[in-house]
Amino acid sequence: MRRVAVLVSALLLWAVGGWFAAAQADPGGRVERTVTITVRTVPALAGARFTLDGQEAVTGADGAVRFSGPHDFDTHTLRVDDSRLAAEGRRFTFARWAGQRDPDQAFRRTVRGLPRRADYTVTAAFTGRFRTTVRCVDERGRTVPAGRIPRVTLRADTGATVRVTVGRPVWLDGLLPVYRKSVLTVRRVRYALVDAAAYGANTVDSGRQRFVPARGAAEVVFTTPFHDLSVSGRDAVFGSHAGRRVRVVLPDGSVREVGFGTDRTAVVRDLPHGRYDIEITGAQGLGARQSVRLSRDQAVRVRVVSRADLLLAGGALLVFAGGLLGVGRLLRHRLRRQES
Repeated sequence: MRRVAVLVSALLLWAVGGWFAAAQADPGGRVERTVTITVRTVPALAGARFTLDGQEAVTGADGAVRFSGPHDFDTHTLRVDDSRLAAEGRRFTFARWAGQRDPDQAFRRTVRGLPRRADYTVTAAFTGRFRTTVRCVDERGRTVPAGRIPRVTLRADTGATVRVTVGRPVWLDGLLPVYRKSVLTVRRVRYALVDAAAYGANTVDSGRQRFVPARGAAEVVFTTPFHDLSVSGRDAVFGSHAGRRVRVVLPDGSVREVGFGTDRTAVVRDLPHGRYDIEITGAQGLGARQSVRLSRDQAVRVRVVSRADLLLAGGALLVFAGGLLGVGRLLRHRLRRQES
């Protein structure tokens, strides 16, 4: 019995001691429970600043912060600060929340009325923009002067169209938040080159050249083919060289004139594919014109009707006419003989 009494006394002392320790921790006799509110970023960003009831925390490499405090029945306020999320070549701007309880506050930078009665996670999504510079090269890899192609048109897979000045940096949306089935994710935006006009003609096939700004390329290089048009003027009958210059009308209506070189050829360089009207000038005879659709380096021979050709044609007509007169006289003479 004495052993039982000693054991019971020890148990009572242990219980009283535990109650006393709990009472010291919470004078009301309740043991405090710690609750953690986790804030994560999409995409995962280091350096994003959040404040919960005046307590500031900055996200680490995992893109998350955690606010821990005692369980309560109060409401709490969470704020986001994205002013320091700009780095070289990229910017991130707050877009929306998920898990913030009140749907009307999904797009506000400050969320009020958050509970702290159980652990949960709030997600903050950010839009990423990337600085990009466009450069154009021809099929030989040579840089195309910006004055030849001053602007290009890009189309994002979101449907947006952007006009970009060649050689000048522009900020493009590269990461966009996607909210689906109460889950926030992020998607990469793709762009396609749809127009790179020079002299009124599009130098590229729309949509074939693509890029993704979020991959980090500060410069995007597009290939915009240009071609050389070689023109020679030849006499229509004798085949000798004819003309002094070639006059080419471009798709935008502008005109280029190039003189014939020692090889009797005029070369009009750096033309986009398209339709061109060619005229040989300075020929002694009838002006010669021809249309050509250019899609590669091409040589064109334009036939010119020279004065010699005209004289030859005139002489042939005279001979033909003389022959007709002679035949006519002979026929009349035979008819008269038959009548007599």
